[in-house]
Amino acid sequence: MKRTSLTEKMVLYFLALGIGSIVITGIFSFFTARSALLERTYDQLTSLRLARQAQIETFFNDRLRETAYFAGAESTVNLTRKLVSSKIPDTSMEPEKYENVILASGYYDGFFIFDKNGRPIYKSPTVSDDFADLQSNEMQLLYEHPQKAFINDYSSTNKANNKLSCISAITINGETAAYLCLIIKPGLIDNFMLEDDPARGLGYTGETYLVGPDCLMRSQSRFIQNSVMQTRVITTPVIKALEGSEGVAQIIDYRNIEVLSSYGKATINGLKWVILAEIDYVEATASIYAIRNNIMLLTVLIGLAFFILTYAISRKFTRPLIKLKDAAIELGEGRLSALVGIESDDEIGELTEAFNSMAINLHEKDKALKLERVNRLKSAIDGQDQERQRLSRELHDGIGQSMIAIRLKLGVLENTVPPKIKENIQSVILMTDNLIDEVRAISNALMPPSLAEFGLSAAIRNLCNSLSETNGIQTDFKGEIPGQVLGRKAKLYIFRIFQEALNNIAKHAEATSVVIEANLKENLLYIRITDNGKGFDQQSACNEKGHGLNNIIERASLLKGKATILSDSGNGTSIEIEIPVTKNTP
Repeated sequence: MKRTSLTEKMVLYFLALGIGSIVITGIFSFFTARSALLERTYDQLTSLRLARQAQIETFFNDRLRETAYFAGAESTVNLTRKLVSSKIPDTSMEPEKYENVILASGYYDGFFIFDKNGRPIYKSPTVSDDFADLQSNEMQLLYEHPQKAFINDYSSTNKANNKLSCISAITINGETAAYLCLIIKPGLIDNFMLEDDPARGLGYTGETYLVGPDCLMRSQSRFIQNSVMQTRVITTPVIKALEGSEGVAQIIDYRNIEVLSSYGKATINGLKWVILAEIDYVEATASIYAIRNNIMLLTVLIGLAFFILTYAISRKFTRPLIKLKDAAIELGEGRLSALVGIESDDEIGELTEAFNSMAINLHEKDKALKLERVNRLKSAIDGQDQERQRLSRELHDGIGQSMIAIRLKLGVLENTVPPKIKENIQSVILMTDNLIDEVRAISNALMPPSLAEFGLSAAIRNLCNSLSETNGIQTDFKGEIPGQVLGRKAKLYIFRIFQEALNNIAKHAEATSVVIEANLKENLLYIRITDNGKGFDQQSACNEKGHGLNNIIERASLLKGKATILSDSGNGTSIEIEIPVTKNTP
């Protein structure tokens, strides 16, 4: 894992401190400004909603007063008296003239007169014939407002000539005789509810609209054509306003767009309408997000300036420490001669001087330890070889000679015993011969006589022949090892290297062939021993080098050479050895 340098830490700390302060200040400023902007927008929407609410309430209250006035007018009462008392209307009353009086205000399309059961007994000529009788909801309003004028809402069931109307009772002698229904011209509400001019306080996405108890629009939407009684608005503000609440909220509107909304209930006799003033959240907060973008740009610029400044300062302080670190790495890797120049007379200079002193002391002690280790290793290996030579002599001159003497005596005894006993003696003689061969093989393995008598190459070839005969592994020895330029110990060490390598192949490699290459180039002896066995995974922690491989590496190091083990699971093993050959090679 990559570590963070001191320079990087200083840069990061300064950047974090500087940019953090800017970011915290910017975030605080942004949220404070956004909160103030939202509060101001809500106040503007509420003011606009209340203004529109006052306009709509005034409009309908004026229509209610007009309807009540016309219902109580003498001409209306006289017309109603005759209509109620006569089954056939009296056309001599010139209804067109009466109608012109009502329509002169410009707010109505025509009028009806209904009896107390809701059946029309008179209608103005301007009204089409497809108006039906009053529905159950209108009759319910008649019962709720027997003496009061009220607004009759759009009908969600009767779509034919569905319009708003004002209804007021016509009384004769103090009793309700019929009802006057004035039909309001469509689109009058939109004259002050629908606003398309961005300069009038609602921008490009703001609007005010009315919604009825069935959650259908009662005024024209700014964004959807023919939305009256067609567009359904089921939002939290509508539901709360229908329950009698008023307030503000941030919601998803009927267009599935996030908006800021101010809502409340309109107080109109006969209507249960709610009024809403809304504007898209994006447009309402556009200015504050522009400020946010400026803050982000300023943060980036200041951060860049902070980075350049802190990097220059940190490099000045950390350059000597980086040199010390690099020197310490070299020291840890064994290059103990690494020293650092002293560049300052402060604490870092004192640390550098102490480091140089430590490096010099470690270098001297390392030389002494290496020399001591080489001497100990050489003494151990030489002692091991001496012990092998002693055991080889003991086996050959002691046990081997005794076994031969026993074999000779058994041979003499064989001819002097009865036939039955002779067979047993012959079996013992055979066992003795095998034991003599095994003792001779052990003696030769401990110290082969061919090494002293015929040279290093011959001794190695004998090892190869023995591997082929004993284990059935085909061996191919290419090249020669110049034993004449090697000392006695060097020959013995190289022989032991081959012995360890071939023993490992026989015991562990499961190989069928071994190739040995040896050649001398410019006083450097190259040896490669390669098998086609199962190999092993050098990356696995479980496959550490055994004693045999370690012995090969140590013996090569005693000859001031090196041994490299190359292996891969399933691809065999290769041992590469380089040994310098000079006149001083022991």
